[in-house]
Parts: sequence; C-alpha cells; structure tokens
Amino acid sequence: MQIGEFAEQAGVSVRAIRYYEELGLIRPEKRSPGGFRLYGPESHTRLAVIHFLKEMGLSLNEIRDILLAKKPSGGDKSTVAFLLKIFSEKLQMLESKMDALRAMKTELVNAIRILRSCENCSREVLLDALSCGDCVSLAVKEKVPDTLQVILH
Repeated sequence: MQIGEFAEQAGVSVRAIRYYEELGLIRPEKRSPGGFRLYGPESHTRLAVIHFLKEMGLSLNEIRDILLAKKPSGGDKSTVAFLLKIFSEKLQMLESKMDALRAMKTELVNAIRILRSCENCSREVLLDALSCGDCVSLAVKEKVPDTLQVILH
C-alpha cells in the first residue's frame, strides 16, 4: 500500500511516516514502478514497535539507537547489554511512575470518600479539623487529604 493508506491505517500522518524514514526508523518495503513508497505487514509491525517504545518513554533518537543496535549479521553480546541497560532503566522508571499513580489514586479515593460523607453533613463548616474532629466518617487518625485542604483553604 502507498504511504497515504499506510499512514491512515496506522493512525499517523504522512508527515510522521516521512519523518520516521528520515530518522531511519522505518523504510518502505519496496517501491512501485512509478517510484511510490509501498508498505506492507512488516512496516505495520515495525511502526507498532515504535509506538510501543514511545509509550515506554523512549525518545525517537533512543528508538533509532535501539533499532540500529542489531548488526545485519544479528545481535551480539554488546547488543544484548545495550538493550538490557535501556529496558532495565525504562522498567525502573515505569515502576516509579506506577508507584506515584497508586499514591495519587489513594489520595483521590480518600478525598472522594470524605466528600461523599460531607454531602449529607448538617454542619455549616465542612472539612475543618476543629469541626470535623468527631466526624464518624473520618477514621481515628485520618486527616483531610492535602488536596482538599489546599483547595478549600
């Protein structure tokens, strides 16, 4: 298929495909007799891998380095070491992000639970340490999440 159809199926612009070609990330599988770039299943797979690596947080230059790491004759110990280093670093970064997201989720779940209990509260001042100190909806040592305190004060 030609570049326009390939780009449309892949969900990217023709310009992006051409830019990826300039960087050496992707290349047409062949050319038509008229000189048009032609792409097939191998190009789709390669583009899917590029998108996966981008989602992992790799830059296009890092992706190019990864894709060019394998020698035409195949991978060697230095290729393995290079990929292991990059993938280990990205895994560590991803785990840190996941920890941060879990903490954010906990904060939001707590804030929503407290806000839901406040919806039916008869007090005039809500989410205040003094007036909410005896609230049955707050656990004994629980405090109003920082998010709510900053927003409401």
